[in-house]
Amino acid sequence: MNIRVLEVLAALVCFVIFVLLLVMLPDLMAGMEGLAYVAALVVFISSLGIAGYLIDRMIV
Repeated sequence: MNIRVLEVLAALVCFVIFVLLLVMLPDLMAGMEGLAYVAALVVFISSLGIAGYLIDRMIV
């Protein structure tokens, strides 16, 4: 598979996960909405980083 397509797909999947977490976590963490948003952002950044690392490993 073309690496550019794989990167775009990984970014889209990570974005969908981010949006789902932004919607779901504040309801699950009632009273700690600020922490829920930070947790969603941390998961999003981590998933993008892991996806980038794995795609980079595929190139080498």
